[in-house]
Amino acid sequence: MTNFIERAKRWFTGKSNPKSENPGSGQMLKKLLMAVEQTQEVEYDCSEVYQLLDQYADMVNNGEDATQLMPLVKHHLEMCPDCREEYDALMRVIENQPAEISY
Repeated sequence: MTNFIERAKRWFTGKSNPKSENPGSGQMLKKLLMAVEQTQEVEYDCSEVYQLLDQYADMVNNGEDATQLMPLVKHHLEMCPDCREEYDALMRVIENQPAEISY
């Protein structure tokens, strides 16, 4: 629930990522209601996800079922645009690294 409250604060103070929304817009209200609907009893906050993000990204990159193994991280990434942006950037870095050379 704390995660939801933090997201709501960012939306209503204008510190959220969406560029074209203002606090009074119908689109913002719709997103807020969708977030309330998707809130789970147990959720990770941004700092918890940040600590696990590299492990999650490695699992995805290695073809492992990260969604099944780390469902709370997956859920948070679906709900939090800031963490999703970090994840996307990390995946771009991982995908563009040259393959390791073994000697």
